[in-house]
Amino acid sequence: MATTETSVTAIASDQPPQRLVRHVFWKYPILATVMFAIVVVVAAFVGSPNWPRDSVASVSNTDPGGTILAFTQELDGTSTSNANAQEFGMGNPGDIFVHFPLHQAAWFLGTPVQDALAAWDAASPQQRHIWASNYHQALDSITPMASGGGMGSGTPSPDYSKIDTLQGDFGPVPAMVQSDLQLAQNGYLDQYLQANEAGHAYHLVNIWLYDHPSMLNTAVALGLTDDQWGMIKERGFPVGPWYLIVPAVFHVKLPLGATGPGFILWNLAFAFLLLFIVPLTPGLRSLPQRLKLYRFIYRYPTKGELDKPAFTERHGATHGS
Repeated sequence: MATTETSVTAIASDQPPQRLVRHVFWKYPILATVMFAIVVVVAAFVGSPNWPRDSVASVSNTDPGGTILAFTQELDGTSTSNANAQEFGMGNPGDIFVHFPLHQAAWFLGTPVQDALAAWDAASPQQRHIWASNYHQALDSITPMASGGGMGSGTPSPDYSKIDTLQGDFGPVPAMVQSDLQLAQNGYLDQYLQANEAGHAYHLVNIWLYDHPSMLNTAVALGLTDDQWGMIKERGFPVGPWYLIVPAVFHVKLPLGATGPGFILWNLAFAFLLLFIVPLTPGLRSLPQRLKLYRFIYRYPTKGELDKPAFTERHGATHGS
C-alpha cells in the first residue's frame, strides 16, 4: 500500500512569532518627520484660524457700542447668556456682568454711579425691565441695519458716537452701562470675572464674549458660524479646530444632529463603526496588510541573513528553523 504524502504549503504570516522579521529602526525618524510635515500642511489649510485670544478689555476698546449693547441686553434679559444661564450654571447675567461689578467698584466710580445703583436697587423688577428695554430700543435706533438676515449676516453694533443723543425713560441704565464700559475697557471687569470663579478662570469671561457681537461677527467673517461648520467654544478664542470636523458634520448636516440626544447617538454610531465594523469586516480589515504597510516598521530577512554568527549567538537555534 503506497503511502501518499501530502505536502502542505505554509502560508507566510506577517506576525513576527510565525516568521522572524528585522525592525527598520532607521525609518522611524523619517516617518516622524513626514507625519509632522503632513500635520503642518493640514493645519495650514483646514486648521483653526490663528486668532489671538480675546478679552473683555480688547473687544470693549475696539467696539464700545457692542459692549453697551451687551450690558443692556443682560439687564433686560435678551442676551445669549440669559437664554443659557441655567446651562452655564450661573445666576442672573444682569447681576453677574453689570450690577455686582458696579457695586464692588462704586467707591472709586463716584457719586453719579452710586446714585444710579441706589435707584436701581430701590426699583421693582418690572421697573428695571422697563428702563432696560427702553434703552435697548433706543440703541436699536442708532444701530446700522445688517446686510442680510440671520446668523450668517452678523450682529451690527450701535454707533457709539451717538450714544449721548439718546433720550427716553431709561432711569439709571445709561449711567450703569457707561460705568461698566469704563470698567471693561481698563481691564477691571476681566479681573473681576476671573476672580469670581477662580476654579474656572475664563468661564464667565467667555460667556460674556458670546454676548458681545464681536465673536459672532468674527465667526461670520471666517465662515465658522454654527450653520456653516459649527462654532467650537474653547478657553482661547480660536474657533472651529480641524480635528473636530467629524462631530461638526454630525451637528450641522445630519438629522437631529443639533439636538443633544441626536448628536450623542450620531457620535456613538461613528464610534461603533470604527471599533467594530472596520476591524471585523473581511477585506477591509486586511487592507493594511495588502498594502504592505508593515514595511514601514519591519521587513523579512533575506536568505541567509539570519545565519550570521552574531545572530546565532544572540538568538540561538531559532534562526533557520
